[in-house]
Amino acid sequence: MATYQSTEEIYEVFVPFYERLTADPEVGPKFVKANTSFRIRHHDPEAVFLLDATQDPAVLSYGTEAETREPEVELLMSGDDGHKFWLGKLNLPVSLARKKIKVQGGVTKLMGLVPALQPAYTQYRAHLESLGRPTDS
Repeated sequence: MATYQSTEEIYEVFVPFYERLTADPEVGPKFVKANTSFRIRHHDPEAVFLLDATQDPAVLSYGTEAETREPEVELLMSGDDGHKFWLGKLNLPVSLARKKIKVQGGVTKLMGLVPALQPAYTQYRAHLESLGRPTDS
């Protein structure tokens, strides 16, 4: 069974999580230091997020608003794979090689940012717990 059953549900979980990350004193500046923009496009269910880290603080948009500009990097993945990534249970290089996650644009910038996201894994788990959601994948 899929982790997220609807577009509304994935937005209910991910929007506040991403907003906290961009405002987080440890993680937020790492996004800004990357000086790029990322769009994460999920399927099953469909959802789209754009993180514009070319400004300080980084700005999050989602839904139709996230479609208004072209990002430097776009990731395409299932909702389940997004969930597993933020739990720290999905190896990005392996997922890219197996085409579970597809990337368009600057893969180098993306790979440079991934190690800096380590604190976000714990934050995602805590966020799920605060919502009363399971933290196992």
